[in-house]
Amino acid sequence: MDHLEFQQILENVTAALQSDSRYMFRLLVAMLFGGLVGLERQSRGRAAGLRTNILVCLGSAAVIVVFQKLSLVASIEGNPAIRIDPARAAAGVITGIGFLGAGTIVKSADFVRGLTTAASIWVVSAIGVTVGLGEYVIAGCLTILVLITLFLLHLIPLSSDRFGSLELGWSGDLELLNEVLAMLRAGRVGVNNQVVTCHPNTGECHVVLNTKFGRKSKGLEAFASLRSDKRFDLVSWS
Repeated sequence: MDHLEFQQILENVTAALQSDSRYMFRLLVAMLFGGLVGLERQSRGRAAGLRTNILVCLGSAAVIVVFQKLSLVASIEGNPAIRIDPARAAAGVITGIGFLGAGTIVKSADFVRGLTTAASIWVVSAIGVTVGLGEYVIAGCLTILVLITLFLLHLIPLSSDRFGSLELGWSGDLELLNEVLAMLRAGRVGVNNQVVTCHPNTGECHVVLNTKFGRKSKGLEAFASLRSDKRFDLVSWS
């Protein structure tokens, strides 16, 4: 490669950087906004933290930027056979990110975790799409609202019903179950469902109660009372 070829390549790169400077600025802004949300998620020990949110926001913005640039080039060349709609690209990004967010949700028999992280990944992709379209004010406002939702609203103490599973085991008849249900009612503990298993040959009984108690209930006191009752061979709370 001689000096003239190198100079020509350098001029082409410089011209490309100048013409695409606004698009590169959008990518930097997307990286910044995605990083702000990612910092909040990582500070709470979530798997989808700083790097994940930056990549999601950056990738979403990049898709929109590329489609928008291609649409502009096609309109300048005036080729009617080429029709590029950035709105379709945005819809594809939002839909695709849903699968990534679904991977962060962990569901078990007693709880569901990761919904907020999945929602934050989805809204970060929306921030990236907004930045890719060049709407910096809307994207900045959206980022602030997301941070308020994730950080400030997390500090507000909200009381809600608590759910748990009470497992009991004993040897004898089922009359003891009526005493347990009466004790739970007295403590304002509701029973949503119950599974009773009895073994006639051994006389062993096994009961699983799905319970619900609010702020004013005495569920923990009732559990402590059951645990100290010597008639039970098994008392488990989860």
